[in-house]
Amino acid sequence: MARGRGGFPEDNGYYDDDDGRSGANGRFRGAGRADGRNDRTDSRPSRFGGGARRTVPLSDGFDDYGDDGDYPRGGALISYDETGDRLPAVVEDETGPVIIAGDGVSMGDPFIKRRERPLSMRLTIIGLITCILVTGMFAVAPLGANASSSISSFQAISGAVVLKKDEAFFWYTAGWNDTPETIAQKFGVQVGGIYELNNLLAGQEISVGIAYKIPVDKSYGKDYRPLSFVAPASNGSTTFGNSPWTSIAGDPPPGSEVVCAPNGNGNPMGYNLISPNWNSYWVRGFTWYHNGVDLSTTAGNPIHAAQAGQVIWAGWDVGGLGYSVKINHCNHVSTVYGHMMKLEVTVGQIVLRGDVVGLEGSTGWSTGPHLHYMVEWNNQPVDPMAYYGYNTYSITHG
Repeated sequence: MARGRGGFPEDNGYYDDDDGRSGANGRFRGAGRADGRNDRTDSRPSRFGGGARRTVPLSDGFDDYGDDGDYPRGGALISYDETGDRLPAVVEDETGPVIIAGDGVSMGDPFIKRRERPLSMRLTIIGLITCILVTGMFAVAPLGANASSSISSFQAISGAVVLKKDEAFFWYTAGWNDTPETIAQKFGVQVGGIYELNNLLAGQEISVGIAYKIPVDKSYGKDYRPLSFVAPASNGSTTFGNSPWTSIAGDPPPGSEVVCAPNGNGNPMGYNLISPNWNSYWVRGFTWYHNGVDLSTTAGNPIHAAQAGQVIWAGWDVGGLGYSVKINHCNHVSTVYGHMMKLEVTVGQIVLRGDVVGLEGSTGWSTGPHLHYMVEWNNQPVDPMAYYGYNTYSITHG
């Protein structure tokens, strides 16, 4: 497929032998000579295929040789194979391109296999899709009119962007004498909702100057019950831990000098506990979210041991009780005293009923001077009022 006399630029109308020579037998067949004779076809295979190759003119007027035995210059030729079929070609002369149609059969493979993506690319795509879906699950929630300027930047971000499935809330900064109950009453919400949103454990109290989440939904957290960080019950030996929660009251070792309280044999009133905070007033009682009772009077008021026993914890509790004391009274009973401003006993000390163990204060998670008083049975908090005949005067006066 070309311009020129033989269909190829180098073609002069004759076949070339393998050694580069030209011969009369190599002349094309199918066009008349000036002397009237027809060319003979070489029976030898052509170097272009299994038989002789020939070309014929494309347009009318170029079927015969010219006077000089050649095709007229500028003629377009169509290549034929040995079977006589046309070969597709695109030729160009001085007048412009001439398109020669083929037979419509694709010379390539129409079914090209899709290129496999590498594993790293597939993982990247999956990761991007996951990020988009997770981002779509987030929504912006207003902080509310009660947001405090004392909250940290982290609290502000966590309060502004929350999962849609999470409860909407606003911030409230605890003040003096606030309790979860008074805050719940102030905003008409559930105490359990406050404990749940702030991930508070049973017995945890709040502190002045700390911002807490308050649910918008009035019924949110109605049936919520927080977990307790109190150590598991144990009837074994006594353990001196690093907090009132990990210090375990057990049986004193044989021959020890530990003075034990009377054995009530399961009857709470039989242990003869006295008021730990004399001449105080009742603040709040024992509930599923508050593991003791709060008794308050002036700061510095002496705090007394409710019964004889051994001090198994005396120190600062990072769990919220501040300066606190735990006394093992034996016979499954122990008591805890929290939020004191000063300690008057040390670990391992033996105390008697009514001895001063500390001074009332507001250390740890507290919103005002008071005593957080706990009674434990096998190291698990129980309602102290059962040991005082449910009489608030008995537990607030000595």
